[in-house]
Amino acid sequence: MQELRREELKKICLESSLDVILIDSPENLRYYTGFTGGEAVFLLACDRKNSLSSNYDIDKNNDNVCGNNILPEKGMCIITDSRYYEQVEKECPDIPLIRLSNRTYIEVIRELLDKMNNGDTVGDGFRIAVEDSMNLSRYLKLKDALAGYELNVSGELINTPRMIKDDNEIDIIGKAEAIGDMAFDHILSVIKPGITERDIAIELEFFMRRQGASKLSFDTIVASGPNSSMPHAQVTDRMIEYGDFVTMDFGCVYKGYCSDMTRTVAVGNPTDEMRKVYQTVLDANLKAMDGIRAGVKCSDIDALARDYIKDNGYGGYFGHGLGHSVGLYIHEEPRFSPKCDTIMKENMVITDEPGIYLPGRFGVRIEDLVVVKENGYEVLSHSPKELIIV
Repeated sequence: MQELRREELKKICLESSLDVILIDSPENLRYYTGFTGGEAVFLLACDRKNSLSSNYDIDKNNDNVCGNNILPEKGMCIITDSRYYEQVEKECPDIPLIRLSNRTYIEVIRELLDKMNNGDTVGDGFRIAVEDSMNLSRYLKLKDALAGYELNVSGELINTPRMIKDDNEIDIIGKAEAIGDMAFDHILSVIKPGITERDIAIELEFFMRRQGASKLSFDTIVASGPNSSMPHAQVTDRMIEYGDFVTMDFGCVYKGYCSDMTRTVAVGNPTDEMRKVYQTVLDANLKAMDGIRAGVKCSDIDALARDYIKDNGYGGYFGHGLGHSVGLYIHEEPRFSPKCDTIMKENMVITDEPGIYLPGRFGVRIEDLVVVKENGYEVLSHSPKELIIV
């Protein structure tokens, strides 16, 4: 699976006249190599002519950089330190391991690049793709150390293959989202006046971990009463009161993939205005959902929900984008937003999450996770969306 992904990545980068790709983000390390550890750098030559020279053959038992003589055929390697040697060998048996020993990543990368093209030092015009998520300090050190090379921040190119999920990825994301559904069903029996936002967040998080989640997709949002008018409110010790809306935005990571869901519930009988706002958000969610299918522009889906909310008098109270893609990272591309002109393709996984937020009073957001299909969509989140009163 990873081999096919690497071939696709090389093709994309070659079309942009890039020679070598450097990857160090956990998400892309996992996607392209299978490595799930904490820190490493993956070096991939885009073209066979840029593979490491056959004379670059160093005993792995000494303190030099290269661990074997496979690199000429592979055109790639993983660089890491002693904490992850064994893990790389187990998870990535087809990728040569270069042991840092007493050297830095920058020193090793420089030496590897200088050994390319049959051992000749590469001059001007050699183009290296790096991720836009690379640590700024590492990028600046790399740029300084690789004088004579051209660094290209190519995050969009490197992430492009991840936009469309394969069947296995969709299955895992679906299982992660199912954990969220179970957590929502559980939390309905916990929410009541007198319990705090923090209590609810902790219970959600603990429940998801008990169901097999390895960690959270993001910091859980539990926003009650006037706090719910802030789309990304921080969890506080505010006690839930009778008459509150409680908005919960939460997700977990399962086998490396994220889930994401938002539901808003009422504690006690809501006012007529609260009911109106809730129904407007729900209708906007459904209208956007009905437009989702392959071949449609992302901004057009955003407009379906945004225009509906505006037509119902709340246009100034929906400020964020309608949705974002989800995968190994919680916020991926493409997005449902007014500025995203990406055309949806089958098996993109994306959220539909309209909201209305009345400052200092209350807010409502409803979020589903869906898979784009040729003639429609598949919903991965199955928690009820009609107004629930607890």
